[in-house]
Amino acid sequence: MKKGRKSNSDEIPQNLPQNLVMEIIRRLPAKSVARFLLVSKSWANLITGRDFIRSFETRSCSSQPRLLVCFIGRTKPCKRQHCYFFSSSSSSTTFLSRVKCPREDPECFSGHPHYANGLIRLGYGEKKLVCNPSTGKSITLPRVKSMKTVSKSLFGYDPVNEEYKILCMTKMLKPNGINPHSRYEYQVHTMGADEQSSWRTIECGIPHLFCCNAYVCIDGVVYFVAKTGADLCLMKFDLRYEKWDLVTGLSSDMSRLGDDCTLINYEGKVAITTNPSGYTFNVWVIDQAAREPGWLKKSFSIESWKFLSKLCISGSTHTGEFVLAPRYYSHDFNVILYNPNTNGLRKIKIDVTGGNEFKLGRRTKAMAFWDYAESIRLL
Repeated sequence: MKKGRKSNSDEIPQNLPQNLVMEIIRRLPAKSVARFLLVSKSWANLITGRDFIRSFETRSCSSQPRLLVCFIGRTKPCKRQHCYFFSSSSSSTTFLSRVKCPREDPECFSGHPHYANGLIRLGYGEKKLVCNPSTGKSITLPRVKSMKTVSKSLFGYDPVNEEYKILCMTKMLKPNGINPHSRYEYQVHTMGADEQSSWRTIECGIPHLFCCNAYVCIDGVVYFVAKTGADLCLMKFDLRYEKWDLVTGLSSDMSRLGDDCTLINYEGKVAITTNPSGYTFNVWVIDQAAREPGWLKKSFSIESWKFLSKLCISGSTHTGEFVLAPRYYSHDFNVILYNPNTNGLRKIKIDVTGGNEFKLGRRTKAMAFWDYAESIRLL
C-alpha cells in the first residue's frame, strides 16, 4: 500500500465469505479476537453476535482441558487488591490478565469459586463486577436496589437462554416478627438486561437461611446449603425459571460444615466436600439413582505424599479426578489431580515467571478452576 493512501476496512469482510471469516477468527486466542473489533463495524457486529460467541465457546470447550488459577494480593497494605489470572495445561502456563478488585472482599476471596462459563464474579456487598479473565475486561454491576444489608450473592449461567444471572440476598435490619427466615429478600440481575429493570425482586416460598459461602452451578441450576427450621438441606435455584426447590436433607454426619466446605460438580452431580484434617477429605455425592435423593460418601487421604501446602478440593475432572489446590501462593505452586479409583495423583505445576507484584505480598490467596474455557464476552 502506498504511503498516504487510505484503505476502506469495511471492504475486508465483504471480500471474504462470512463463514470463512468466522472460522479463521474463532481459532485465535480471545485477546487476539478483541483486536478485530477495530477492523470495521461489520466485523464488530460479527464477533459480538450470538452465533459467533457460541461457536467460539464450543471450540474452546472441546479443546484440551485447561486450569484457571487466580492469585489475589497486593504489594502494600494500603494498596487495592488485584486478581492475577493464569491459564495452565499439563505443559505450559500463560499469564492472562490483571483485574483490580472492587474492594476488600471477605466473601469472594475466602477460597470459594465464583466462576461460570468463562466469566468470574468479584466483589462483596453493594460493589460487584463481572470480569473476563482471558481479556481482563470487566463490567460493574448496578447497585442493589435495597436499603438493607447485602448478605450473599450467587452467580451462574443459564445455557438454554445463554444468560448470566446474579441472585442477591439482602438481610433486613429488623426481622419481621419472630420468624428468623423472614429477614431476607431476594433480587435477580440478568447481565445485559435493560438498566431500569436490572434488579428484580422475586419471591421465595421456602423459608431458609443461607449457611455457607460455597455453591455450585450445574446446567443452569445453582445449588447451595441452607437451613430450614432446625435441619440442614441442599437447595437449588433454577436460573431459567427463577424458581426455588428443596432437593434433599443432609445426612447426620454432615451436620457440621465449616469454612472448609465446598460444593463441586462431580461427574455432573452435586458433591459436598470437607477437609476434617490436614490430609483427609470427605466427599458426599448426591445419589440421584435412588428413589429418594440421598448421599454416597467417599473418603480419602493424601498423607503419604506429605505435601507442604494445605490443600482444598476446588473441583473435579470429567474422568472423576479431584482437583486439589493450595489456598495460598508459593514459589513451588502445584495443583494436584487425585484419582480415588487408583489412589494415584498427578501434578500440574503453575510456573509463574516474571516480576509479578503479588509475589512480594504475604499470604497471597489462590483459587483454581478446572475446565476453564476462554470466552469472548465482555470484549
